[in-house]
Parts: sequence; structure tokens; C-alpha cells
Amino acid sequence: MKAPVLVLGIGSPVVCDDAVGFRVVDALRKMNVPGIELEEACASGLDLIETMLDFDLVIVVDAIMTGAFPPGRVMVLDEKSLEATVHGVNPHDVNIGTTIALGKQLEPKRFPKEVVFVAVEVNDIWTVSDKMTPEVEAAMPEAVQTVLDLAAGKEV
Repeated sequence: MKAPVLVLGIGSPVVCDDAVGFRVVDALRKMNVPGIELEEACASGLDLIETMLDFDLVIVVDAIMTGAFPPGRVMVLDEKSLEATVHGVNPHDVNIGTTIALGKQLEPKRFPKEVVFVAVEVNDIWTVSDKMTPEVEAAMPEAVQTVLDLAAGKEV
């Protein structure tokens, strides 16, 4: 039986700040928190629909680069925040907003009741490196605590 909460880290473990989702999942794995299942994905395409099925809550952790916030800023975004990103593209390369919209249509009874995003503003999503930039590294404790709070049903 699945846990009620899935934490899904998205990114690349070998691309500087894009590893933040994987690093948060790794930190949570070391904490062995009950009631939380942990997964990692290198892309946000249609395959994620299957990954998200049968959970009450999915918390997606990913890098975001808006340029509007200082690097290391941890933000909580809801599904509404991504509605403007839903568009028709190659179905094997859809973004997370499109994935959620399709998942709700294809599996309305099994798709999560809620999908929340913990996004960390980043500096560098191009450099191949196993190290994140200092600002993003410094944001790790806040990102992990934000996920824990969301999983526990706390307002953040």
C-alpha cells in the first residue's frame, strides 16, 4: 500500500542547481519519515502521471529560474500557478502543468487530490557539476522543512 504523500524531486543529479529536487529527496530519505514516499525523475513528462497515481498529496520539488527572486528563495506554488504553462507540445516532452491537467482528465479517481510545488530559485542550470551554487545549497534546510511542513498538513 502506498503512503498518502509522495515527494517527487525533479531535475538532474549532475547539473549544478538543477539537482535541488534530488538533493531534497535524498535529505528526506536519510530522515526516514513515515507516511512519505520518495521518488526522483529527470524529466516532467507524461510518465509522471503513473508515478503520481493513488496518492492523496504530491509535493513536487524542482528548480525554478525566474530572475524575479534572489537565488535560494524557496517558494510554494499551487496547481493554479502553472495553468498558464499548459499547452500542446510533443506528448513525450510536456511540462508539469500539462502533465497534471492530463492526469486529472485521464485518471480523475486516482490522480492526487492536491499537487503542490516547492520551487527553489536557482543560479545555474547549465553547468555539469555535482555541487550546487552556495545560495541554493544554503536554501536546502528551508526547502526540506517546507516539504515536511506541507506533508504534515501545516500552512506554509
